[in-house]
Amino acid sequence: MRHAQRLPDFQHLRREARRRVPNFVHDFVDGGSGREVGKARNRAALDNIAIAPRYVVPRDPVDMAVEVFGRKYDRPFGVAPMGLTGLIWPRGELAFARAARAANMPVGLSTACTVEMEEFAREAGGNGWFQLYPPKDEEVNDDLLRRAADAGFAAAFVTVDVPARGWRPRDMRNGLTLPPRITPRSVAASALRPRWSMATLAAGVPRFETMGRYAKGRRGAMAVAEFTGGQLGQSVTTDRLKRIRDKWKGDLVIKGVMHPADAEAAISMGYNGILVSNHGARQLDAAPSPIEALPDIVRAVGGRAGVSIDSGFESGLDVVKAYALGAEFVFCGRVFMWSLAALGHRGAQHAVDMLTEEVRLALTQIGCPKLSELDESWLARTGNAPLGAPAPALV
Repeated sequence: MRHAQRLPDFQHLRREARRRVPNFVHDFVDGGSGREVGKARNRAALDNIAIAPRYVVPRDPVDMAVEVFGRKYDRPFGVAPMGLTGLIWPRGELAFARAARAANMPVGLSTACTVEMEEFAREAGGNGWFQLYPPKDEEVNDDLLRRAADAGFAAAFVTVDVPARGWRPRDMRNGLTLPPRITPRSVAASALRPRWSMATLAAGVPRFETMGRYAKGRRGAMAVAEFTGGQLGQSVTTDRLKRIRDKWKGDLVIKGVMHPADAEAAISMGYNGILVSNHGARQLDAAPSPIEALPDIVRAVGGRAGVSIDSGFESGLDVVKAYALGAEFVFCGRVFMWSLAALGHRGAQHAVDMLTEEVRLALTQIGCPKLSELDESWLARTGNAPLGAPAPALV
């Protein structure tokens, strides 16, 4: 772990990233919706969970392998799909794909990506999961699914928690547009971050490459961005969800579930994966944290579909807490973005290595070397019982 001493955890990565990228880029990643109460709630809910370690136990080698949709992965976490990653570092999605392939773990690709999905799939080597923001145009929707299947994506997400664009005051105050407009303010901010500016100038303004081929007659990054913005970010009807299930023949995850009733509805439509998520607290500031919602959803699903989770997971210890509460997989977002911003393409591998060692250390510390054996019996009763779950007995 080459950078472990200088950048040993999420907070150090975030501080280094702030030194490396312009303010409008930092705020795009860091910001939440509204007053950012939801973002703080995500962190507080995870911090409120305590684990009762067991020291007088056999000490076997740590085994953090997991199985998702019948495939074994060597890491219990993956890279969440994140839009406009190229704004953080040029072609950053490909760095995530390569790191995920090397570590044998899932890596998501957003419809709002800045690379071609086919190139990403080749780099991911079968570890790619495609995140569909259902476009208004059903022909575009169907072609995206066809391309994802032909490219060899292992699974697909359908995102339902963006019925409208989030109210994000930081981006609004910064005048952020996608792609960013060149203004005196953005030029001044970029000049203070020469490393990022040189890399971005060399690569060109980030554009929505996967959606670009559908923007017929439109040239330039701004025109493609306007087309993409007009296609994505809308309510997804149940009829559309059923149609997507009919079109996609592989494993299909509904992303953005925060209520057991939605999980039940998804299963009834044939979805075999549930992703508990509040979109990184970037949509509804009053939403509960996913870790609070997780236990009720796990109980409602009852093993009929795989249940994964994202939003606010910043460390390997956070990942372990989610497994204790019933998650079958965890996706991490901002920690990978900060590592990319801090270290460029090398940051993807650093984030994988850091999270891996944090998970390994957490399992060793609590006396549960086999991740698959984690359950609520490992949680401790404290002054603040584990949020969203019945308080378990101490063992």
